Amino acid sequence: MKLRFSIIALFSVIIILQSFLIGANPAEFPDDEFLKVVTIFTNDIHGGIDRSEASFINPDFPPMLGGGAVAGRYIMQKRQEAEENGWGFLLIDAGDFYQGTPLGTLSEGEAVIEYMNAVEYDVLTVGNHDFDNGWENLKRLSEIAEFPFLAANLYRQSTGELAEFVKPYIIKEYQGVKIGIIGATLSSTPSMSFPEHVADLDFKTEIEALEKYLPEVKAQGVHTVIFLTHAWLAYDPEIGYRNMLKNMSEGGAITSSSTQEIAHYVPGIDIIFSGHLHKGFYEPWEDPVNHTLIFQNYANGSNLGHVNFYIHRKTGTLAGYDYVCDDGAIFTLFEDDFLPDTNIAKQIDYWVQKAESGFDEVIGLATAPISRSGSGESPMGNLSVDAIRASTRADVAFSNFGGVRADISAGPITPRQIFSVMPFGNRVVIIKVKGSLLKALVEDRVSGTSRGMLISGAEIVIDRSKPDGSRVVLFKINGEMIEADRDYTLAISDYLAEGNSGYDRLTTISPDQINYTGILFRQAIIDYIKRNSPIIPRTDGRWQEIK
Repeated sequence: MKLRFSIIALFSVIIILQSFLIGANPAEFPDDEFLKVVTIFTNDIHGGIDRSEASFINPDFPPMLGGGAVAGRYIMQKRQEAEENGWGFLLIDAGDFYQGTPLGTLSEGEAVIEYMNAVEYDVLTVGNHDFDNGWENLKRLSEIAEFPFLAANLYRQSTGELAEFVKPYIIKEYQGVKIGIIGATLSSTPSMSFPEHVADLDFKTEIEALEKYLPEVKAQGVHTVIFLTHAWLAYDPEIGYRNMLKNMSEGGAITSSSTQEIAHYVPGIDIIFSGHLHKGFYEPWEDPVNHTLIFQNYANGSNLGHVNFYIHRKTGTLAGYDYVCDDGAIFTLFEDDFLPDTNIAKQIDYWVQKAESGFDEVIGLATAPISRSGSGESPMGNLSVDAIRASTRADVAFSNFGGVRADISAGPITPRQIFSVMPFGNRVVIIKVKGSLLKALVEDRVSGTSRGMLISGAEIVIDRSKPDGSRVVLFKINGEMIEADRDYTLAISDYLAEGNSGYDRLTTISPDQINYTGILFRQAIIDYIKRNSPIIPRTDGRWQEIK
């Protein structure tokens, strides 16, 4: 193992930051002077505790991920190792823990909380999708959980008091050394939720919560402070930081949902664990002014984060950190690399069987075969994008041809067939975009020999005789000509939202314009078929190409 420090020098508001990792020997931190705190962190699990295919590695031959049974065995082994060596141990989650899989969604989070209890989480903070079944359900889950939910910025509108099912912070003490953990939910949650799900709740900013509770925590003898939040670290931290500095120089407002802004504006935080963006970082980002470290994991239970912190016993201050992996703070839970815990596997399998009990039940009828195509319109392609647009009420929906993997034969339709059509665990993302960006996305997908895309809610005509960048000769949304400066909502898969398959323009969009709904693509299709059966396969001319 190598001890890592990140020293970032800020030369000016326009100079790119550079990190220099300095190696050292953990032996320089002897046990009698420094307390080692083993810290395992997760975020955006979205119900992903079952075994699953790592289609993001290889869509055609995906390796298996072990899920919660593998993660649980690793966690319990590291906890035992910490106890035997007199180290501290901390297991934390940064929110969005259950919504997004049949197991998580159909159990309304209970299956995931049961798993978290089994592996003995110390604390979690609340994510925006944890309100998807209403705050009453979140309160119910907090009562089932054997650990606290944190949200220092979540208040009741009616009383002005902190919501009764969350705590603002906890203090963990290891051999006389105190570590404070303050938590905050995403302040922009109301814009991502149905009003009834967050009724009577007041979401204050993350910075407001820290300004209130950070002094209170410090007053109790805490010198090392962790901020556990569902706010995000920018997809590209250097670009995010430059944008923040530019915004500062222009007198712009503080969004507070960017952990880089939080780290920069609030001194006294040693470590931040964040989430929401589904982007993991092997190395932490370090604020160049306050030297706050920001860690963030990937999503859907595919990874674990593990970092060891060293706390000076006399002063209680953070002295350094190291990893168990050469790659850095996070690692993928491949089933071939780790053994599962059999008891946890049985527990999860119970919930899987319960959630998938109706997979061979008839959900609808196809009056004729629903076929796909590698270009242009197809009945299966239209059905898939119509389904995700209907599930989100977005203005328009886009998808790629490669995401549709099978046809559906005429006759009864079952959920198992839909899983063949959509074998990947992609989820629906809603993005607020300008009309000009929508048009640019289409131009990207018809440039050169690109085949185009699947669309819903729009009518598009392409002329390939024209130069790249000017081949879209007609673009209507809901029957009206697209307006370049108008805001539209785009429903798309999380895979494409991350810039894959030629959708790299989407990575330039500010995270506060993105809503990770947690809705599985295939579940949207199942729900759509149930509502619209019998399904009459057809194309309607929404995508046309001038020959």
